[in-house]
Amino acid sequence: MELDELIAPLSRQAFLSDYWGRKFLHMPGTPGRFAGLMGWDDLNAILEQSRLAPPRLKLTQNGQSVDPARYLMNGMDGAPRVDSGRFVACLAQGASLVIDCIEELAPRVNLACQALQNTLKVGNYANLYAGWQQQNAFDLHWDAQDSIMLQLSGRKRWLVYPPTRIHPLADDLEHPVKPSGPPAFEGMLQDGDALYIPRGWWHIAHPLGEPSLHLTITSIPPTGINVLAWLAGRLRRHPELRANVPHPGDAKAMRGYADALRAQLLAELKPHMLESFWREWEADIRPRPHIRLPLAPYAQGRAPDDNTAVRLASANRLSFETEADGRSARFTAGGTEWVVPAGLIGALSLLSNDISVPFPALAAALDGKRPVDDLKTCLGALAGAGVVLLEPGQS
Repeated sequence: MELDELIAPLSRQAFLSDYWGRKFLHMPGTPGRFAGLMGWDDLNAILEQSRLAPPRLKLTQNGQSVDPARYLMNGMDGAPRVDSGRFVACLAQGASLVIDCIEELAPRVNLACQALQNTLKVGNYANLYAGWQQQNAFDLHWDAQDSIMLQLSGRKRWLVYPPTRIHPLADDLEHPVKPSGPPAFEGMLQDGDALYIPRGWWHIAHPLGEPSLHLTITSIPPTGINVLAWLAGRLRRHPELRANVPHPGDAKAMRGYADALRAQLLAELKPHMLESFWREWEADIRPRPHIRLPLAPYAQGRAPDDNTAVRLASANRLSFETEADGRSARFTAGGTEWVVPAGLIGALSLLSNDISVPFPALAAALDGKRPVDDLKTCLGALAGAGVVLLEPGQS
């Protein structure tokens, strides 16, 4: 499920410039459009074969959580699992089912999340919502993140209201008040339809007394607060900013410090600053796990060759900072700062978490035999630390 397919006939550029982070969008579709992502049989299998408990799995009714003791029991090892009889009884009495991070249990949903992440450049996760009666799972509310709702099966009636506080944050001291005007959208979300709801927009979904299944893919774009925090991290390298703030009794030192602080900030606010920020932001997106047993442990311990493919494991992308002399570069991955020859940047920048890159393609980005030997040494060290996965016979 690519973004372009989801928003068609709207163009990607129009979505990003007119809607993303700005206003809601209703995206009508055809019945069965999302059938390939997940269905009722997939949900049944997850409930039967997975040990899920709150807060990952929960039942809600009329805006309140249902006591887990009403629908869970202890398994043979003492771990909680769904008690099918009492679980279905709660659903019959009006409870709705919520499973958080369903992409970790449904491979096709995971692929859809990855595709949207690659386009929007922000991390995401997917929650599943299922209902049968007419009671609301949640009351009218707003979310502190952007969401795309995909109606997998059945129908729900949605009301969406404009924000009452522009771009609210989850930890704001000032809380938005409930809307008093008419909704910006009131309509039915049918099988195959989708909604995009930006952060801060109020919404509520009304069940219709029939089976309904929908996904909410939640994205967390960066804000100006994130940019300032990133700048603060870059400014740590200046000893003047690591120094104590002058005592308020020394007015002259206070003014000098403020001038120095302003100068350092202006020096960092370069025309291409946001491009650098976005590179590091995308690099820091939570990587998704990729396990290739039984051969993975053998490949991980051997030097890469032409039959090896390489995938990032502890990072989503790599973001490099070249040293002043131009001979080496730094990047952070797996909680460690790594220093590599600058000539390897062309190859290492091809690595990502979502695809594995054949070693010959990495070597082709280098110039000469010595850099290829350096690349093998570097990848061996990164593999030993778990930063990359060396995958045999992948492409």
